Amino acid sequence: MNTPKLVGLDFDGVVVAGSNQAYFDAYHMALEAVGVKLDPKVEHERIIQGWGSGCIEQLEIILAEHPDKVEQAGVVWNEHVESEAFWEKVSIIKGCKEAIERMSRIVPVVVVSGTRVHHIEALLKEGGIQGVSAIYSSYDVASELKKPHPHTLQLALEKFNVVPEDTIYVGDMVNDIVMTRAAGARPVAVLTGELDTPTAESMEVEFIGGDLLAVANQYFPQ
Repeated sequence: MNTPKLVGLDFDGVVVAGSNQAYFDAYHMALEAVGVKLDPKVEHERIIQGWGSGCIEQLEIILAEHPDKVEQAGVVWNEHVESEAFWEKVSIIKGCKEAIERMSRIVPVVVVSGTRVHHIEALLKEGGIQGVSAIYSSYDVASELKKPHPHTLQLALEKFNVVPEDTIYVGDMVNDIVMTRAAGARPVAVLTGELDTPTAESMEVEFIGGDLLAVANQYFPQ
């Protein structure tokens, strides 16, 4: 596998821990607030199905039988996600600072995520991470262009004038791999989020790393 000229990173489950579960909890609390109870397995599967596509888009999937409750649930979800209690649960994954700073000395490293830019910036600053060249959030684009649509990753390719074949994107969810393939880039999986090895192997990703530092060691060895 050739050395990439651009590295794209998902944020939740790749750079930070705790946020995936915090988002799951926020969706669950939103459902409770509107009086909807789903089988836990169904709830989890529906959240994963729309992961990264945006709050309302995900709630439309989760509340498929209750479209009239989506807007109200969205208000509750947003209140939880913007609370201090939510972000107190989130922290930089061990080794990510070293990994990002090592890779960024050689190629541009960008974050392409569904998380709002100001939250990403705050956590990177808190973790002392300075190697991220740009942040692209699908939260800020039209519904039809949100993850797993490749739009935000394509913006990064255009910005840094790198062809997809020279780009890896590191994710922890199935939708990350779907987005990467749609952009023509090379999918890489880490096991610090929702993906497990059998699922990543079944989707034929280029590399599976235990964490982001393992990815850095693979593509940019010291």
